[in-house]
Amino acid sequence: MKLSVGCTLGYQIATPQAAFTFNVLANTDAQQRLVSETITCTPAVPWEIVEHAKAGRALRCEAPAGAFELRYSAIVELERPPLPALVRADNPGRLPLSILTYTLPSRYCESDRFSQIAWELFGKTEDRAEQVRAICRWVDQKLAYAPGASDSRTSAWDVWISRQGVCRDYTHLAIAFCRALSIPARYVGAYAVGLQPMDFHACFEAYLGGDWRLFDPTDDIAPDRIVVMSRGRDATSAALTTIFGRVSAAPITVTCDVMTGEVGVTPPA
Repeated sequence: MKLSVGCTLGYQIATPQAAFTFNVLANTDAQQRLVSETITCTPAVPWEIVEHAKAGRALRCEAPAGAFELRYSAIVELERPPLPALVRADNPGRLPLSILTYTLPSRYCESDRFSQIAWELFGKTEDRAEQVRAICRWVDQKLAYAPGASDSRTSAWDVWISRQGVCRDYTHLAIAFCRALSIPARYVGAYAVGLQPMDFHACFEAYLGGDWRLFDPTDDIAPDRIVVMSRGRDATSAALTTIFGRVSAAPITVTCDVMTGEVGVTPPA
């Protein structure tokens, strides 16, 4: 399956110079192959791509005062393996330390507050994959989509109390539930097909059966319709942009579509 993704980010820089780190590039790994990509900065400023084994690929640049725009587009080929029929619990004491860190509470995912709640809601089955699927179904059914109901300070516990938020909040709550069940889980920033309105998307990966598996907390988007950009313990370490300088942002434009002509895809009429 091939997806085409892209975004346009515009800024007005008020200081003599501003430094940007963008986490909007399609990641590359065993399940995601980058076919092509185009990066355009206006005005044309030097930029570099920095790769981080855990977080993904980041674009860094500096721009002078005035208008600045980043345009990005890519074609990505996805091959995500299906979940095993049954996933038994891992022994946390034998997990690699690089994986074990994703079982611990973090700034936005206070999993230590959800231990009893998670076991009461999702502990009826020993199948770890079914537990994660049940978490996604619960989050989708019990939370109300409310763009104005949360902000940059909203945590998983806040979402549990309010029962509303956006995909970022859905993801933080799902991660907190997983970690409360001793399932390693990490935050994913992504492009996703079919969002209305189209925007960047937040989802998560759970470590099941010896590998990371991608899940959408809204329970609406299949893993082969999602292109991973960045990863982290929560949104703190997977921010779309990190900016040093005084800037104002213009509305963003995001695209994500299945490439026409793919097997099993009906071209638009």
